[in-house]
Amino acid sequence: MTDDKTPDQDVPAGLWQRQFDAANDFPETPIIHRLALCTTPRCGSHFLGHLLHGTGAFGYPLEYFNPGNWDIWDKRSGAAETLDHIKALRTGPNGVFATKLHHEHLERFLAEEPAPLSYRFVHLKRRDLLKQAISFARAQQTGAWISDMPELAAASYDRDLIAAKMEAIALSNARWTSFLTALWVEPLVLYYEDIAESPASAIDRIADYLGVESPSCPAEPGGFSPQRQPGSKADWSRRFVEENRALLESGARLPGTHRTNPAQIARRRIKRLVKQGLGGLRP
Repeated sequence: MTDDKTPDQDVPAGLWQRQFDAANDFPETPIIHRLALCTTPRCGSHFLGHLLHGTGAFGYPLEYFNPGNWDIWDKRSGAAETLDHIKALRTGPNGVFATKLHHEHLERFLAEEPAPLSYRFVHLKRRDLLKQAISFARAQQTGAWISDMPELAAASYDRDLIAAKMEAIALSNARWTSFLTALWVEPLVLYYEDIAESPASAIDRIADYLGVESPSCPAEPGGFSPQRQPGSKADWSRRFVEENRALLESGARLPGTHRTNPAQIARRRIKRLVKQGLGGLRP
């Protein structure tokens, strides 16, 4: 499944359906290790999930608790408990069951998983929040959520959309930190930029954290690679920052700030100007 899509959001059926293919199932194996990737949209989680799957040592980390995906698994499980059915098919030969969670999937995960603290948690982030937000906005516009998906529409710069995505990502990361801290869980924190630069090092760190033998890292994880749009992110980043700096000068609300009454803003500006004027008269 792509980073933040559900089956009713224009994902080509073949690309969405292939996550349920029997070819991706494993022989039933008792679970020894449980791994949860704590993610946000466009943090590189799809790439990491397929990278882990390609090693053969981490099961198949997908968004099993995504509502659209869960509904399909629920139907396919028949009389069996849905999560038990998923685990029976997607626990790797070495006993690792792994899943990928956006924060909005956490509620179902906690409702369905009887032993959430049996998991080890990897918090996956991006250092460049602005580029992540631009990627999120662009993917929503084009419908291309992974590297092998065609663009269904053209992307166009939208400052408000980028700002909204940036706030949503920052909020989700903060919620993950709050959740894990409240449980006294110290996750393994990884960054997309480091994984893209050295996939093998990332695999080694996850294996060591989980307590499994470190496998060899495939050069191409199942044909997937990080999705990149050369040029557009840099151009949109510069424009976004320039526009926000101009808006700040005009007193407009920016991402990460709270709404303020315009009258309050006016009074504060007047007060600041008065202070500046009086300051010039002081000896």
